[in-house]
Amino acid sequence: MNFYLSQDRARQTTRWLVVFYLLALLVLCAISSLVLLAVVRAFQGYGAGVVMPANLWLPVRPEDWPWLLGVCVFVLGGALIRSLLKMRELSHGGQSVALALGGRKIQPDTRDLQERKMLNVVEEMAIASGMPVPEVYVLDKEEGINAFAAGLTPTDAVIGVTRGAVDKLNREQLQGVVGHEFSHILNGDMRLNLRLIMLISGIEFVSVVGRIFTQSNRRSYSSRGNRKGGGGLVLAGLVLRLLGWFGQLLGRMIQAAVSRQREYLADASAVQFTRNPSAVADALKVIGHEVVEGRLTRTDTHEVSHLFFAQAFRSYFNLLFATHPPLEERIRLLDPAWDGEYLAPQKAVLAEPKSEQAGLERLQGLALAGVAQVVLSETLEASATQSEARDPLSALAAVVAAWWLAQTETAILQQAESLLAGYAFSGLQTAVAEQRQALEALSPAQRLQVIEVAMPALKSLSAAQYHDFRELLQRLMDLDGRRDLYEQVLAQLVLRFLDVHFGLAKPHGVRYRRLSSVTLEVQLLLSMLADYGHETSQNALAQRAYERAMQVLGLPGRQPMETAGMSAQTFEQATHKLALCSPELKQQIVRALLACAEYDHQLLEVERELIVAIAATLDVPIPRALLEWV
Repeated sequence: MNFYLSQDRARQTTRWLVVFYLLALLVLCAISSLVLLAVVRAFQGYGAGVVMPANLWLPVRPEDWPWLLGVCVFVLGGALIRSLLKMRELSHGGQSVALALGGRKIQPDTRDLQERKMLNVVEEMAIASGMPVPEVYVLDKEEGINAFAAGLTPTDAVIGVTRGAVDKLNREQLQGVVGHEFSHILNGDMRLNLRLIMLISGIEFVSVVGRIFTQSNRRSYSSRGNRKGGGGLVLAGLVLRLLGWFGQLLGRMIQAAVSRQREYLADASAVQFTRNPSAVADALKVIGHEVVEGRLTRTDTHEVSHLFFAQAFRSYFNLLFATHPPLEERIRLLDPAWDGEYLAPQKAVLAEPKSEQAGLERLQGLALAGVAQVVLSETLEASATQSEARDPLSALAAVVAAWWLAQTETAILQQAESLLAGYAFSGLQTAVAEQRQALEALSPAQRLQVIEVAMPALKSLSAAQYHDFRELLQRLMDLDGRRDLYEQVLAQLVLRFLDVHFGLAKPHGVRYRRLSSVTLEVQLLLSMLADYGHETSQNALAQRAYERAMQVLGLPGRQPMETAGMSAQTFEQATHKLALCSPELKQQIVRALLACAEYDHQLLEVERELIVAIAATLDVPIPRALLEWV
């Protein structure tokens, strides 16, 4: 299939559906405003002595416009407040959604063979998609085959799977499912879904107002003079409730339509990550074979059903309310030669060495053999041995070791030895020595990938442990009084994601939409990348690489900045500000970084990984597959 064309088509359709949704909301607000204007007339005793319906529904007059505008503001303001309250309820990160659905976190050091396979698959797809590994939750009571991604940004995202998916799908099929969920994260679907839920909740405000009017019926009949006004209130309330119900119905229809288009996009994107169109198609074929398919029977999923891989509830009006396209249609788009036969689920197995090797070979095909050997070389038969990247202490030590191996000055390393001895992490020095030995054979780029895999284990630290670790890492990097780009990116890759997890920072919002607002920060980042990618003797080449990147941004003539001796706070402040840019502006910045790195017609492995890591800290991860041919 041409998945690039499928991605573009799905994005275009989604835009039109969202526009239609907003237009429908405005029309609903306008009609509601006219109804409430009629209520205002009733309270004013407008045209006393005239039959109520004829009196209330007179055409809008010039003197009515202040009231009409006031009512519009009231309706839109109430809808906005209700939407914001809903956003606050849903904005606690992917972990809160997973727990609300009954999820249980799979511990990084789990000894359950099937769960270890699940963690391996999530690690592979995280590496392919260019983002640190998220936490994984399993819905133990759900036998249907399904999965979901939840969270506002890649920083707080989690992956959830049903027990049926873990037990009934083989490794390649799980890769397809998880790749599909990662594409939801990368394509911004989680934030889009949140906005749709907010808008539907806002529409409910119209129904709430109508309910208040109808419940005021008894109070309105206290006298003959108010009887007509009371009747008007009840009539207006019924109309508002009807409008609210119709608006919610329309909203859910459009929400379902948007969700269906994003599913096509996610299917197409998953092909990029797995390089295996049959992975997603075969998972769908297994779902079609099952009696319960992807449905969840122990959880109320209607509000979040669009987060899942497959239809999570039965709908009798699939054409209107189904959040996912028909299985047959999705399968044929991925596998045009499909014969219509579904696949039986796998039987419970203790090990899958062939599938494990297939996953390793595919990862090697993505030029990631180094990290694959470190993290994924152990097969499921050897699963009793803990993976170093998944043990919290070893993961912590791996970060320190990655910094250690980037140092060249003996005096700095001696100071680091003394610093480690002063921290109350039992066995830390021994663990760091072991990790140094393990990571020494890897390139600096591959060490960054190991840190990405270690992220779930680092999230297992207690708040107090993380506070000490954060302080330790900062002090280590300040020993020489300077940081190069590699050190800065290593620190930000770890601290940015963990700060959000431990409540020390919030997921990035959007504050800057113009390049002119962040020009200095972009100049600083590009100057560091140009200097890092070229030796001192190649200053002229570094200058031209920087100039090429600035041309891509439409900022020719700006000179590079001096980065020698730059403080850690300067870089941290710059990346924090860039993280507040709009997604479109971030993508421009990433394109400029790529233009700078590939100016000499070669993208070094370490340059590629630095750009991938920078993009991840800006919450716009780059799938590594897109950089293969650069």
